[in-house]
Amino acid sequence: MTQPHVRITGLSRDFVKRMTPVEATLARFGADYHDQVVRAVSDVSFEIGKGRILGLVGESGCGKSTLGRMLAGLIRPTSGEVRVSDKRFDLAGLEVGAREQLRVQMVFQNPMASLNPRQKIVDIVSEGPVYHGLIARSEKRDFARKLLSEVGLSASDALDRLPHQFSGGQRQRIGIARALSTSPDILICDEPVAALDVSIQAQIINLLLSLRESRGLTILFISHDLGVVRHLCDDVAVMYLGRVVEMAPTEDLFSGALHPYSQALLAEVPSVRGGRRDYAAIKGEIPSPLNPPDGCHFHPRCPMATQTCKASYPDISYRDRTLVRCHMVE
Repeated sequence: MTQPHVRITGLSRDFVKRMTPVEATLARFGADYHDQVVRAVSDVSFEIGKGRILGLVGESGCGKSTLGRMLAGLIRPTSGEVRVSDKRFDLAGLEVGAREQLRVQMVFQNPMASLNPRQKIVDIVSEGPVYHGLIARSEKRDFARKLLSEVGLSASDALDRLPHQFSGGQRQRIGIARALSTSPDILICDEPVAALDVSIQAQIINLLLSLRESRGLTILFISHDLGVVRHLCDDVAVMYLGRVVEMAPTEDLFSGALHPYSQALLAEVPSVRGGRRDYAAIKGEIPSPLNPPDGCHFHPRCPMATQTCKASYPDISYRDRTLVRCHMVE
């Protein structure tokens, strides 16, 4: 791997659902009520090399978006740290300057929800640079015109329009332009193509690859679509119930995944070469994060689970370029 650009160490995030006043009163009299804690992300550590694209995959509810938002500084971790270019990155703690905060930007899944419906495109794209003093207010139209052109939109009739006047793919390009407006070197993409048609997905993917080359971006790409991840990403991390269970270069993971969960995900990726076959979902349901199972969290659904898997959570093992948490690999 190239020089680490982003280093995540022991990152965890808990969300607490407090008791209602009635439940708290009953709890004082012996009723079985208590605050409920969801550990959305648990002890995650990995690195992203400079200029590389890391794909983050896993089932819904595994903590992908929470991890991405912590890396973007939108959510403060319960424990652990994020370092960018070996400098601690903590927006909530104000341990980095304003210019440092602009180095990490985020592209959201639904551009219709993330773009202000009452703002013109020229203001959406230029608001951040104007606020932080990167450009003068008088320069915003020329700035927005150049940025929209960079993401493949004609600025001649776009600057004074509103988000609802664009298609989904065009809105996502506007969202990417807004993220690029402060010249970040790290981009967090939270399922940016999930709501788009397949042909538009290909255009956005090619745009991200082009921007990676022209701007030297480091990208965390969160997705459910393993086909997209295989085409776009240099490395892949697989999450399950808040933990990274396997991380490897893309070609290594797709040619020989080691964790049973990764193997199950890859087994159901559609392929034109495999012929007709029935879809077989992974056995069982994802356990509740309010009450995760003891030992390896995947053992209730794993065909290879042993008593060891049920008793203790596996440590990290390394096989060549692959990081994996599995007793069977150990």
